[in-house]
Amino acid sequence: MRGLWNVLACAAGAALALGGSACGDSGSTDGGNGGGGGGDGTGGSTTSTSSGGDAQTPPQGGTAVEAWLAKGDYKNWTCEAAVHEARSPSPHGFNRICSNDVIAGAATGTDDWPEGAAAVKELYASATDADPVGYAVYLKLDADSAGGSNWYWYERVPDDSTAPHDANGVVADGPGSSGPAQTICVGCHAGAGSDTAHTPSPGGRDQVYTPVH
Repeated sequence: MRGLWNVLACAAGAALALGGSACGDSGSTDGGNGGGGGGDGTGGSTTSTSSGGDAQTPPQGGTAVEAWLAKGDYKNWTCEAAVHEARSPSPHGFNRICSNDVIAGAATGTDDWPEGAAAVKELYASATDADPVGYAVYLKLDADSAGGSNWYWYERVPDDSTAPHDANGVVADGPGSSGPAQTICVGCHAGAGSDTAHTPSPGGRDQVYTPVH
């Protein structure tokens, strides 16, 4: 039943985003460094604060996250070599994932991710597009995932996306304890590594479907 629930959560919540994209992820795990390119489920920001951030750690809060993404430090993380179509059960469309050193360094392990684990997913309209049309970001805030509550989740999609989003295209912006971050992001990511169907990439676990290494 848990596996069925996670499939339904991804399909019903996350599939609303661009090309079926949302906070979940799936894809190939081999990569190289750098290279290219409300609780009611209506989407939008659940936090207006910003917190920290450095070359290996996304900040929190939409304005800070967008400025950090524009700086491009994450492109020096371990990134997938090319844009690709999502693998099941991910509802994402075309995307490319970059994992920070915390995830890349523990990608072949089995333990829960340490605090500071983070990834950026670039969202694309097609496999041949050069520039992303949106982003999904997650950051582990504590060694204990607390069922996804202790992760920070952010996603922005184009204005014309069918995903529930605010006027800025923000689907989720906040910890996974409430709002769209909980219902959409954690609702899908909770299944990572729970069974064969929810392990599209080796090492997937603890809210992360695809650890790039």
